[in-house]
Amino acid sequence: MRELLYNAGGHLRRGRALAEAGNRREALQAYADALRDLHAVKPQRQRDVLLAHVYLARYGLAVDKGAQAALHDLRLGYSYARTSAEPGVRGIAETLWQQHLAARDAQPEHGAR
Repeated sequence: MRELLYNAGGHLRRGRALAEAGNRREALQAYADALRDLHAVKPQRQRDVLLAHVYLARYGLAVDKGAQAALHDLRLGYSYARTSAEPGVRGIAETLWQQHLAARDAQPEHGAR
């Protein structure tokens, strides 16, 4: 179990580096590798923290593409962040969620409420 968590952390770091370098497809693959390892581990705080980071990182890559999958990743990341009760990742999730709501409300069909 510990090895899977360690490997997932490595995949997450690799994904972040690839995303920063502009390698979107390879970053998404690294995040998928992290998710594969993390979902093989029984629920625990460390796992939930890493899951939150991975889903929020995937959201960051997809949000500008307008993909429906991005919103799914945001919801999962937000949920895992709340479950983990880790202040750092929870703060990131809260900020991203508020940005999402503000952008949604600024759209013409939502702004007229």
